[in-house]
Amino acid sequence: MKILPVFALFTLTLASLHAGPPSAEEQEFMKQGQAAFGKGDYAAAKDAFEMVYQIDPHNALAVNYLIKLKALVKSLPNTGTQEKQLAGLIVPKVTLKDATIGSVFDYLKTTAGKISDGKASVNFVLKLPDDVIKTQTITLNMTDAPFTEVVKYVAELANLNVKYQQYAVLVTPRAGPAPEAPAPAPAQ
Repeated sequence: MKILPVFALFTLTLASLHAGPPSAEEQEFMKQGQAAFGKGDYAAAKDAFEMVYQIDPHNALAVNYLIKLKALVKSLPNTGTQEKQLAGLIVPKVTLKDATIGSVFDYLKTTAGKISDGKASVNFVLKLPDDVIKTQTITLNMTDAPFTEVVKYVAELANLNVKYQQYAVLVTPRAGPAPEAPAPAPAQ
């Protein structure tokens, strides 16, 4: 029934009214959680709100965010847990200029580890011809984008398919010709 969670939230709200003002540490974790939630970094938001909950289990705002996050994670498409984990990572900045496909996926693997403080790792399996890995290049500039979106745009630019599997991300050539650059205008 839906009544029980509402009653629990009401009880928590009443309990939080009787609690003293939040500590500076609690306020800082709330700010971090709200900022991460706003950016779509749900893993970081959950960590921050859980810290608030540990400090003050009666903090109704933190409890509400944790409930929202639980519902949000359930509503995400039922893909592999690796894709969900990577979707929660926000890449602050991507600047690739004429980078080879091989170096791009090496960069993405390293970036996942860095932005998650070593908590997330990703394996890319490139089922591509060697000449594509070593010579095909892309250029991409993005800021504050979910990791999976960065991978999606890399794949689109390089005419590749990406499939998230349990232990790796499989990268294969897309069927059909690569998108062509527009022809230069005729000289007059």
